[in-house]
Amino acid sequence: MDTAGSMDDTGSPSHPHEPITAVLLGNPNTGKSTLFTALAGIPTRVGNYPGVTVERKIGRFAHAGIGVELIDLPGTYSLDPKSPDERVAVDVIAGSQPGAKRPDCIVAVVDATNLERNLFLASQAMERGIPVIVALTLSDIARNQGVEIDSEKLSRRLGCPVVRVASPRGEGIAALKDRIVRCRDLPPPSPPSLDGHAAGVAPHHSPPVREATARYAWIEAVLADAVSRPKDSAETRRGRLDRLVTHRVGGTILFVGTMLAIFTSIFVLAAPLMDLISAGVDAIGGLVESSLPEGAIRSLLVDGVIAGVGGVVVFLPQIAILFLFVALLEDCGYLARAAYLMDRLLAGVGLGGKSFIPLLSCFACAIPGIMATRTIENRRERLLTILVAPLMSCSARLPVYLLFCGAFVPNVAVGVPWLRLPAVVLAAMYAVGVVTAAAVAFVLSRTIMRGRSQPFVMELPPWRMPQPAVVLERVREACWSFLSNAGTTILAVSIVIWALGSYPKPRVVDEAAAIIADAVADAAAEELGKPVERGDPEAVDRGNALRQSFLGMAGRAIEPVVRPLGWDWRIGCAAIASFPAREVVLGTLGVIYNLGDVDPGEEDGASRLERKLRAATWDGSDRKVFTLPVALSIMVFFALCAQCASTLVVIGRETGSWVWPFVTFTYMTTLAWLGAFVTYRMGTALGW
Repeated sequence: MDTAGSMDDTGSPSHPHEPITAVLLGNPNTGKSTLFTALAGIPTRVGNYPGVTVERKIGRFAHAGIGVELIDLPGTYSLDPKSPDERVAVDVIAGSQPGAKRPDCIVAVVDATNLERNLFLASQAMERGIPVIVALTLSDIARNQGVEIDSEKLSRRLGCPVVRVASPRGEGIAALKDRIVRCRDLPPPSPPSLDGHAAGVAPHHSPPVREATARYAWIEAVLADAVSRPKDSAETRRGRLDRLVTHRVGGTILFVGTMLAIFTSIFVLAAPLMDLISAGVDAIGGLVESSLPEGAIRSLLVDGVIAGVGGVVVFLPQIAILFLFVALLEDCGYLARAAYLMDRLLAGVGLGGKSFIPLLSCFACAIPGIMATRTIENRRERLLTILVAPLMSCSARLPVYLLFCGAFVPNVAVGVPWLRLPAVVLAAMYAVGVVTAAAVAFVLSRTIMRGRSQPFVMELPPWRMPQPAVVLERVREACWSFLSNAGTTILAVSIVIWALGSYPKPRVVDEAAAIIADAVADAAAEELGKPVERGDPEAVDRGNALRQSFLGMAGRAIEPVVRPLGWDWRIGCAAIASFPAREVVLGTLGVIYNLGDVDPGEEDGASRLERKLRAATWDGSDRKVFTLPVALSIMVFFALCAQCASTLVVIGRETGSWVWPFVTFTYMTTLAWLGAFVTYRMGTALGW
């Protein structure tokens, strides 16, 4: 019976045998991470290799009474290191990492649907003097494609065990574990004989070209009569499909159409679940309000915790739907085609095709996207990618877009009945980040970061049916990350904002303070050329109390900076409070604007936070704070700003200097303010 992490209280193996150290080595996108999870479960330790910023995953399991420490090496195409990831893989295999020893065996992860390309790395591993076990992943997909592999013949020719596995289904996992725990009985495989295969290579070619040509010739000889493929039209159909989705015009139209369809579905499919969650949040708030006497505790729970966290949790269904579609597109192989399609665009702005996958990862979170730039060998191109990566709209920005699109963008059709204006605006917010990133990269690559982009060579994975288990796991990870953030950072910030907005307790407003408040209201009304309209006395008292709080003092200090954007001081406070994480702005707005009565008869589907924002007015008047131009300016600001402290820390760590985080924060904040200013002024001038 297999057990995961079988250890005693001291951390030593609970079995009498010395544990085995095995490493997983493979190309990117070969199912290596899925195999790691199938063998060892969730990694028991995640950290960085000593002296470098490359992340490592270590898992432990026991099989047949023997403990195994499994190390998941970074995905690499070669053991001739050119990037930080490749250097780490070579050092781990050689045992040259500080405090580490050479592994007992190498598990070479080989994609069964593309043996020729994947055996290149496996052949290099066979030259390291360590027992090698070849794990043929995606074997079920290869079988469905009609690919027949004679594992025994392939094992004899390679001189090492070959095990066919299908990780999501658990096929071959037990057999692979058997081979791993018996790896010490295996002799190191004989190095590939390349001399004879290099005889036909032209002598004037460079040594790397001669070696690669000879190695592929050796692989071709190994696979002869060991692998057979159907001679039907499957490859022809795949070729036609690839030509369609990677076509410069047709592929781009398909990509844009796919994105618009996804954004539309986010609003349509999530609406019932959002209504249910919103009603639940309102019910909890009402129950707590009716159960507790008026006072600080009730205010903290209702106006702080429920208003802050509840205003964010309501967007969980839309987060889940977005990541569901992204996982489906990635697992079926479409996103790799999109990377190839985008290579021409990236090269035009000074980047390369290798930048696409890290930038694409940033649409989920900038942190792993920035870390993924380690695969870029060119230092100039890697630094340029890091500097523009935070401009990609991550999942933390999505709730901000969804709130203001749903609350203030008219729900009207655009061209066709199924395409609604909120979905178009949502797509436009993502486009703002992409276009700005391209412009910044273009300027930097032609000024302080001149240089040529590397040519992009990418292996397109086979088209395949998405694995439900893999897709659902990615959705679960995204949802849990969102909820855990709502339960920690957003909760903490919501409580802090509530306290800052509640204390010190308001003093009796004297005549001078009343005159100042009226003057501020008059100035706000004069800006739009409208007469001032006084609000009801109770709302004025609540507004004055908030202005006299610590939060109000800070807001009045920054009001001159945010007023040109169409914001009142409370929006400015929310923007500042959201620096730890962008989505915190929702919880902060929920606390700050949890004042005054809202219309209980407002349309169904509007969340409690939406109703609060629609009812918010400028201090001392009935003028609405939030209009369409204001909502658009807020969205543009958050599309471009650097409101994520963790991202800036990672930039400093990856670049080895705190200069670049400062540069990133400065240029992004400047662009965000300018973008919000232009958006608000244009929207106001157009009468929106």
